[in-house]
Amino acid sequence: MAEVKVCLLYSDNIQEPFMVNDYILNTLKRIDMLPTFPDIVGEIISIIDDPRSSASDLAKHMDPSMVGEVVRIANTAYFGTGAFKKIVTLEHAIAVIGYQHLSNIILHMPFIAMAKGDEKSFNRNEFIKHSIACGVLSKAISLRTRIGNQNEVYISGIMHDIGVIVIYRYFRNEWQAIQSLISREKMSRIEAEREVFSVDHGFIGAALLDLWSIPKAITDGVRFHHAPEGAKENKDNVMITHMGNMFTRSINFKDDLNSFNDFMSRHRSFMGSINALGKSFSSGEEVSFFEHIYGLLREVKGYTEGIIEETDD
Repeated sequence: MAEVKVCLLYSDNIQEPFMVNDYILNTLKRIDMLPTFPDIVGEIISIIDDPRSSASDLAKHMDPSMVGEVVRIANTAYFGTGAFKKIVTLEHAIAVIGYQHLSNIILHMPFIAMAKGDEKSFNRNEFIKHSIACGVLSKAISLRTRIGNQNEVYISGIMHDIGVIVIYRYFRNEWQAIQSLISREKMSRIEAEREVFSVDHGFIGAALLDLWSIPKAITDGVRFHHAPEGAKENKDNVMITHMGNMFTRSINFKDDLNSFNDFMSRHRSFMGSINALGKSFSSGEEVSFFEHIYGLLREVKGYTEGIIEETDD
């Protein structure tokens, strides 16, 4: 009998567990776009989070594909290096881009590797912007509420939608069926995915990360980001990743980031979700929180648009 891996899925309307079946698992096992990524990403993130680490420490643990991407991005106009001598060493590149951007680059590399093609049904640029924004907002929410592990939810936030790319790239017939259900039956993407697979992209993405031996404290955030009530472990990380995703989905990067006052006015209702966690902010703390995330989102917008545009040229 073929091996079947069981994953549990719960939502408002689904109470019985579903399986990530052999067909899905066997397809996931063939994904080798970045074969070194699973082995070194945890170690690299640990180094980034260590205040005693240095650029030379990071250089020892990065494979050639990562080195090439970091050096390329350090030479983009976003980092203002155009007027200077071309950056050719990893140490110089890390010094230019900083640890925060370095972790963004490492964690979104699977997206770049898998999201090939130029199709109207998949907007790679917006996907990467949303993923990075979800990571930094999840971390910010965790930091301010002291719920969950801020570094784990940062990673799960960035990786939360990797299942969407997996479906797009490796399940082409199912992707087309999902797109058809969305357009013809007016289903949400989650509903359409569950109709086609019996599970959503969170479970498919988490199954891939499980195969890569990414820690469960991270993969649970990915698995349950659309169904946080189904999590039996790592509930805090799951809830914060879910909230980071919900908040990020409400952001219009084109119109929401021109004025802080307008931004706070449009999104102040998010404080209701914070209050629901049993946390309350004073008016001053509330303003400080929104100032912080407003600054983060503006940086994400500039960073992602800058590096992606030059990648596409």
